[in-house]
Amino acid sequence: MTDHTTTRRSIPGSRRLAVVGVLVVALAAAACGGSGGRNDSSSGSDDTDRVVRLVTYDSFALPEDAAAEFHEKTGARIEVVAAGDAGAMLTKALLAAGAPEGDVIFGIDDSLATRATGPDGLLTPFSPQPPAGGAIDDRLRLPGEMGEQLTPIDRGDVCINVDSGWFADKGLVPPGTLDDLVDPRYRDLLVVTSPVTSSPGLAFLAGTVDEYGERWADWWERLRSNGVRVRPSWDDAYNTDYTVSGGDRPLVLSYASSPPAEVVFSEGTRSEPASTIMGDSCVQQVEYAGLLAGAEHEDLGRKLIEFMLSPAWQEALPLTNFVFPAVTGTPLPTEFQRWAVLPESSRHVPATEVGAERDEWIERWRSIME
Repeated sequence: MTDHTTTRRSIPGSRRLAVVGVLVVALAAAACGGSGGRNDSSSGSDDTDRVVRLVTYDSFALPEDAAAEFHEKTGARIEVVAAGDAGAMLTKALLAAGAPEGDVIFGIDDSLATRATGPDGLLTPFSPQPPAGGAIDDRLRLPGEMGEQLTPIDRGDVCINVDSGWFADKGLVPPGTLDDLVDPRYRDLLVVTSPVTSSPGLAFLAGTVDEYGERWADWWERLRSNGVRVRPSWDDAYNTDYTVSGGDRPLVLSYASSPPAEVVFSEGTRSEPASTIMGDSCVQQVEYAGLLAGAEHEDLGRKLIEFMLSPAWQEALPLTNFVFPAVTGTPLPTEFQRWAVLPESSRHVPATEVGAERDEWIERWRSIME
């Protein structure tokens, strides 16, 4: 599931939520960029040499081989329209609803789903199915009208990553539960991302609400007293503060797929990941794609979302964006099989609950932590 900047390519994750200032000039240009929803199938021309525009977050990595196969099948190229982090992307898209700068939007996660499917008319209902023999994991689908507008593409769970070597060197048993994180033995060892500016941070906050119910704020007060460090983005936390990256914190909020990424991007310097996952901390995140209302190339947009459920696209996701495929039975690369096991205990906070409570959770969190 998605606050990583372009440096995210060294470690997984793509889901980000930001408090965004409105860029009036850019948004005005985007609002004028649509064509009023012309459908390719009625335009009188074929798809040859046409372009389908995929609006997504900055750090999305296009699966190049899969994109080439899409071009072979349809004659259309995929053009990625990078629109900031996931929160900025959605804010910009909502302000341009009905006259979008692309045809498909990808990277809306559980925490953003209710905003994307609200009354603004951002999306055209479209519920594709995988090719014959495939099926979307039913646990990843959204309920009701949300599920008619957003299609699950991948899953990437947010988890506390543990620098196992650091703990072994110190002779200290790593924490195993959320309760352990507020134990004085682990004072000043944890860095997390803010739920105000980071969707991993928001997912983790939602997970603590799920765990502690009405007592969640008490847990965060104890965590603050135990020296937790809060950073605005995953990049700040992982690449600056985490001990694996040369920082001083051996516990970091990241993803279940961070360990295999450590090996893949080590350029041969690692044969095993430095990090393990604290299973009790994990929270499920799902990324969705939707067909933008008023899309210039609506028919191609439908074809692209359908193709995103194909084996070519799904099999490419683990080692391009370090997420798990949404289509059941998709083969995983060796690196994921060995080091990216999703814990059975991973929490799932319904998108409807996050949408209803998000603002209140964040304001209360800020009153505790800031």
